[in-house]
Amino acid sequence: MFFSIAKSQSNKRYVYYLDATLTSVEKSKAVILGEGSYENGAFRLNCYSINRDKLFLTAYCTDSTLSEFNGLFTSFHLNGYKEEEGNYKNGSKEGLWQKWDSLQRKLDSTIYLQDQPVQSTTFSYYKNGALSYSTTKDSLLDTYSSVSYTKEGLKSSEVFFQGQKGVLMSFTENGIVTDSVFTREEKEAGFPGAEKGWRSYLEQNLNPNVPVNRKAPPGTYNVRIKFIVQKDGNITEISAETSFGYGMEEEVIRVIRKGPKWIPAVQYGRKVKAYRIQPVTFVVARN
Repeated sequence: MFFSIAKSQSNKRYVYYLDATLTSVEKSKAVILGEGSYENGAFRLNCYSINRDKLFLTAYCTDSTLSEFNGLFTSFHLNGYKEEEGNYKNGSKEGLWQKWDSLQRKLDSTIYLQDQPVQSTTFSYYKNGALSYSTTKDSLLDTYSSVSYTKEGLKSSEVFFQGQKGVLMSFTENGIVTDSVFTREEKEAGFPGAEKGWRSYLEQNLNPNVPVNRKAPPGTYNVRIKFIVQKDGNITEISAETSFGYGMEEEVIRVIRKGPKWIPAVQYGRKVKAYRIQPVTFVVARN
């Protein structure tokens, strides 16, 4: 382990040179600077960017070898907001752990027992910041529940499973519709043949020279096209999420529109319509 010890009047301060995985490396190869010291019998570690302008995490370890986390662990986004926080007990996650995105919206809340998740809740959000859905799984009780919301914040559906048997409630303008479901099976909509089939279809049908022919500047363009896969596999409401121009978005839309039916999404064992965003990359090389 590569580290140095700096003495102060109160206690020793340890300095560590680490890579992105918090593995000890030579100073010249380090991207993270770790600083540690003993506080009331516990060893506290703070990790910064190598020039010390960003705090990445703060944690407690068993001792100065950093071989085992033991105590509160907190990591941070580049903007300084919390990213993840929870407690370790002798190197294993224990109790409540939480994750947030860079806007401080909660993404995950999980309870661990000896490093094993026993109950977890995940959250997803619309672009406007409104909650899209939350899902809770409990492995001890063998339960699963999920609540979905509209962009306006209204509850649109709710499901609760005990084992593989569940009750699905849909909230409509005409009231609540309740139905029984008998499987938790869920699958995303996909192109026939999966990724291999999609690549083969693009090779046969996409014209990669469209941006070149239209004099696009050199570069890599990650085009994103949004559409809905209906229950019968038909594609509707195709639109571009990007606007690079030079015919790129139009070419991908053309290829998707002329293509075969997709395999529809499955939720709780039933086919459902689903939004899909399909990326396609164009590369314009320099002459």
